[in-house]
Amino acid sequence: MIQTLLRFLNLIDALSLWTGRLAAWLTLLAVLILTAEVVRRYFFNAPTQWAHEVSTLLFGLLYVLAGAYALKEKAHVGVDVFYSRLSRKGQAWFNLLGFVFLTLFAGTLVVYGWKFFLASWQNREFSLANQAIPIFPFKLAIPLGAALLLLQGLANAIRDLLLLLGKEEDRAH
Repeated sequence: MIQTLLRFLNLIDALSLWTGRLAAWLTLLAVLILTAEVVRRYFFNAPTQWAHEVSTLLFGLLYVLAGAYALKEKAHVGVDVFYSRLSRKGQAWFNLLGFVFLTLFAGTLVVYGWKFFLASWQNREFSLANQAIPIFPFKLAIPLGAALLLLQGLANAIRDLLLLLGKEEDRAH
């Protein structure tokens, strides 16, 4: 049973790693778009109608997709002054308390982000500045990113519970 649970947790970690890598590639794409726009604008006097908005949407997309990866890698800002002085079990309790708040935050984002996306989808929302750019796919990233964050938070919380129960994994998480 524990081995199956650990495989599931590792699958969640792999998903978070994959979305983190996707976010890295989206960063590169956005930077390339902006660089091309600067070259076109200042060297050829031929700016595009879409580059700024698409790069802004891509940066927003990578922001919400990278959250789960950052949680997996423990890259979010924390109060290390107190946390580092706690025992591993104390840290696990602290993490579980944080998971409660994460659940409230990410759960709210999933619910309201989904409603936000559905309204955009039903109206076939496009950019006001450029009607060729659909907005609704980018709005889907809000509940998706929050769900990924919640899933990684759950994986971390289960690992903390296993630690508290004396059934922790062989590797550090």
